[in-house]
Amino acid sequence: MEWVALGALAVAVIAVTALVATGRLDLAPLSDAVSTLPPLELPERPTSADVDRLRLGTVLYGYAPDEVDAALDARRDRLAEQERELSAPSAPSHREGHVHPDA
Repeated sequence: MEWVALGALAVAVIAVTALVATGRLDLAPLSDAVSTLPPLELPERPTSADVDRLRLGTVLYGYAPDEVDAALDARRDRLAEQERELSAPSAPSHREGHVHPDA
């Protein structure tokens, strides 16, 4: 019984080798991903509301949704904080003229 299995395996290896050698079997890597949503579009100066409306497509070997959602939530919160600071009445502060490195 083992000889039959080994013989079948040998035939399969020879067949695959012949198909690859003759170009009839393409072992190219995975094809390009196909998105489920339109391309990512944000305005020139996005607001926190723009981040909330943002939707990203997924693919078979795409991103980790939980990690991307957490990153987008953090950026949305930072944008909302900046919007509040900009809309607050101007008062002299030690941060005047300071640009946050993440801005």
